[in-house]
Amino acid sequence: MAKGVAGRMTTADLLSGTGLTEADLVDETAEIWPHQEFAVVRNIIGQLGDCPGQGIEIGLFSTFGRAGIVGFTFLASATVREGIERIAPYLALSPSHVRLSAEVDDTRSYIVADDSDIPADVRSFIVERDLAGIGAVLQGANVLLSPDWFETTLGEDRAERLVRTWSPTAEVRPNKTLNRIAGPREMLDAELPQADPNMARLFERQCAELLDRRLARVGVSGQVRSRLLHDPSHFPSMESVADELHLDPRTLRRRLTEEGTSFRALVDDVRRTLAESLLADDMTIDAIAVRLGYAETASLTHAFTRWTGMSPSRWRAHLRRR
Repeated sequence: MAKGVAGRMTTADLLSGTGLTEADLVDETAEIWPHQEFAVVRNIIGQLGDCPGQGIEIGLFSTFGRAGIVGFTFLASATVREGIERIAPYLALSPSHVRLSAEVDDTRSYIVADDSDIPADVRSFIVERDLAGIGAVLQGANVLLSPDWFETTLGEDRAERLVRTWSPTAEVRPNKTLNRIAGPREMLDAELPQADPNMARLFERQCAELLDRRLARVGVSGQVRSRLLHDPSHFPSMESVADELHLDPRTLRRRLTEEGTSFRALVDDVRRTLAESLLADDMTIDAIAVRLGYAETASLTHAFTRWTGMSPSRWRAHLRRR
C-alpha cells in the first residue's frame, strides 16, 4: 500500500471486514481473492473519500517484481504486442483487474484495458491504480511508448492525472466507454530491452502450471465463487464467468458437476451467505434485495424462505432471540 494511504490508515482499518489478517499480507502462499481486495479499496474510500489521484498514488509504486511471473513473461517477450498476447490468458495471476488486449486498425495501434468486470463503486480507484501501475512498470523497464491519445472511462480530473503518468503530451479523452491508449501502428512493435524467447516460453509454461495448480487447489467452484463475490448486486452469467476463466461454458458446467455443484447452486449459496450476513447487520430487507440484485423484495423473500425454511424477517427475529 502506498505510503500516503498507509500513513492515514492503520492496517486494521484497511483489512476490516475483508477476512484477511496482517499475517496473510506477508504469507506468499496466502490466497487473496479479488473481492477481498475490493473490500480493502472500499475501506480506503470509506475513510478517506473517493479522491481523484488516490489510486494513481498507489499504482506508481508498481514494479515488474510485484507483477510476479506474469510481469516477467511480458518482459521476456520480443515486443509490446507479443507481451500482451502472451500474458492475456494469465491475467488472473496478476495484481491488475483490467483486462488487457492489443488491437490494430489501418492507422493506429491500441492497448485496450477493459474495466467492465470491476464493481462500479471501486472502478475509478482500480482503473487509476492499474493503469498508472502498468505505465510505471513499462517506464521502469525502459519501455518508452509515445501515445497520441488516451481515452478512459474516468472523469476529466482523474483522466488528466492518469494520462500524465504516461505522457506529458498525449491528448486526454475522458468519460469514454473503454480505456484505450492509442499510438502509431508501430507503437505495439516497440522492442522490449530484455527480450529472450527461451525465457518467455519458460515463463509462459510456468504461468499455465501456476494457474492449473490454483484451480486444482481451490477448485473451479472456488474461482467461480470468488467471481460472484466481485459485485453482489450484479451477478455475471455463466458464459461471462467461463470466458474470464478461459473455459468453454460446457467445460465449466462439467467441472462444476465433477465438484458436486452447479453455477446456479453457487449463485444461491453466495446470495444466501451475503443475505444472512446483511440481516445480522440490521440492513433493511428492501436494501438487502437491492444489494443482491433482486428486482423485487418479494423475490428475495421467496428465495430466502426456500434456502432456510423461514422468511428474512423471521430469520432475523430468530437470530436476535438466540
